[in-house]
Amino acid sequence: MRKMYLKRVSALLLAGLMAATATGCSKGSKEETTVAATEQTTKAEVKETESQSKQTTGGDAVTLRLVHYMGEQSKRDALDAMLEAFKAEYPSINVEVEVVASSSYVATYKNYIAAGEAPDIMFGKPQTMKEFVDGGYFMDLSNEECMKNVLPMLKDECTVNGGVYGFPLDAQVKACFYNKKMFKEAGVEVPKTREEFFKVADTFKEKGINPFIHPYNFIHGVFHELDSFFTSMAVGTDNKTVWRDSQEGTKELSDNAVVKDAMEMFSKFASYKDAGDTAVDQTQGIQNFAAGQRPMYMNGGWLMGDVMAASPDGEFGMFPTPWSDKPEDNKLWVGIDDVFVVSSQTEHKDEVMALLSFFANEQSSKIWMETAKLMTSNVNVSTDDSDEFIKEIKSYIDNDMIVSKSQVPDYTSEYSTAFRTKLQEFVTLDDSKRDVTKLLQDIDYEIASIRQ
Repeated sequence: MRKMYLKRVSALLLAGLMAATATGCSKGSKEETTVAATEQTTKAEVKETESQSKQTTGGDAVTLRLVHYMGEQSKRDALDAMLEAFKAEYPSINVEVEVVASSSYVATYKNYIAAGEAPDIMFGKPQTMKEFVDGGYFMDLSNEECMKNVLPMLKDECTVNGGVYGFPLDAQVKACFYNKKMFKEAGVEVPKTREEFFKVADTFKEKGINPFIHPYNFIHGVFHELDSFFTSMAVGTDNKTVWRDSQEGTKELSDNAVVKDAMEMFSKFASYKDAGDTAVDQTQGIQNFAAGQRPMYMNGGWLMGDVMAASPDGEFGMFPTPWSDKPEDNKLWVGIDDVFVVSSQTEHKDEVMALLSFFANEQSSKIWMETAKLMTSNVNVSTDDSDEFIKEIKSYIDNDMIVSKSQVPDYTSEYSTAFRTKLQEFVTLDDSKRDVTKLLQDIDYEIASIRQ
């Protein structure tokens, strides 16, 4: 039987441009190389499938192009399942899926748009692709059906210039994920404060177990480790604009005592590494965590689908990475991750909106939570049958112990690449060579150089 929809993989993996806006969705360079080698569907096959669909339905078949850079297999499996369910309900709409590299997706989109070949649906975060919005290339989804039940803070994070330019599939989190069995065996509890957090880490270290998974060969993984606590810290200390102030030259990081404190904490994380961590990428980090090699992983919720697929009998939980010794200060990072934007050039708006509305419904939301292991963006869908850590996320949301990522905008474009590169260089240094004051001065210099 012919597949319900077609997959085509882009050959335009432009390695020359490191997109600063990439999230944890990519597993790193190995994953991207694999993507480039994937089977490519030909135009003839697309036409043949359209013809077959037209004969079956008695109506005109439409093919939509959907482009994403999701690296985790669990997410891809969830998307496959959702599209199969969509095809059953809308047999005359075919969806051609194209996977591009997270390191070059911005360049790929620019190339498509310039050639007049913009995909109908693309993947990315509107606020970090503002140039596309300003250029009129993305469609405002403010009044579309798909947005009706989206968690408000996620809608805010998709808002640019007063319009909503993305539909988020999930409510993503950054936190410290942990192995419950290893915690129990070590006789430690989930830490509520910064002091307790490092006591737990030291307890494992004393037992000969490195406490943290460190994917230090993956530049974005290094940033996620910092961001798992800093967004909450920035909001709690009235430093919401710290990265943008730095980018715009308003304030330097080296003059900010809160940033210095955050980097000291970040440096302490690195003190628990071993030499092998500099070779660990996202894929290896997930495998190591699933195998129970280390008890904690400060990263994004996107990793849990693959972790649980590799360790179906494992017991995993999550907690906000604590930066303060006041428990009420340590709130859970919640933001967008898997977001679809719509090309303003699409010739099939009705079909695109039918697809996004289907993604937003209860059926798709439950498929996404069950397969991708991520919290749905639909506030009306129950999590009663979901995995325990998803229920934990819901409890933080229900108890208003969350902080929106949109409150602390990141660096953009080449500024972000420079910042993350400096972070990666820093954590790979020996303990005696990590100097937070020098790090912040170096970042200030790099940012100023780009600004000029």
